[in-house]
Amino acid sequence: MTEANRFDKVADGTIDLECGTSTKTLSREKVVEFSLTIWADGGTFLIRPGQQVKTLSDLSGKTIAVIQGTSTEKALRQALSDQFVDARVLLVKQHLDGLNALANGAVDAYAGDQTVLVGLALAVANQTKFTLAELQFSFEPYGLTLRRNDADFKLAVNQTLARLFRTKRIIEVYDRWFGKLGTPTPMTLAVYVLNGLPE
Repeated sequence: MTEANRFDKVADGTIDLECGTSTKTLSREKVVEFSLTIWADGGTFLIRPGQQVKTLSDLSGKTIAVIQGTSTEKALRQALSDQFVDARVLLVKQHLDGLNALANGAVDAYAGDQTVLVGLALAVANQTKFTLAELQFSFEPYGLTLRRNDADFKLAVNQTLARLFRTKRIIEVYDRWFGKLGTPTPMTLAVYVLNGLPE
């Protein structure tokens, strides 16, 4: 699947459940449904070492790369507009394009969800060093994506998630996949508590 076709693949029944970094939005719920929230993230930027980005104004007059058609693109454009920041947005098709543009100086920042950007920075740390900006410009609640109008399947997915969130097993899952990033943040723990619905 790709960023562009993932929801179509769920809607047409090619796949039953998409388990990725999909932000729950009301407009997307016209095409697919979402499970309980599984993660809370926010949009931020990768920058080159030595740069400082503490506010969006620090990117005024600069060029920012972002993947086209994502909720991050929409949130970035809205944040720039809301704060009257005159920055150029360069649309890319995939993460590698954004990272390469940042590494070679074609752009000043690469926008994405914080967790995704941390993973990308770690993956290329042997070749290129990037730094994470000190701000978040959006709220990105993730959910698993499933077909609309399949209440029984959605209930089964949500029951499984809620049971996991109510136990310490969720921390084991977190440690397995994200332990190298440190302990769960208060926001992450809140997601687990709020979505650990009773039977």
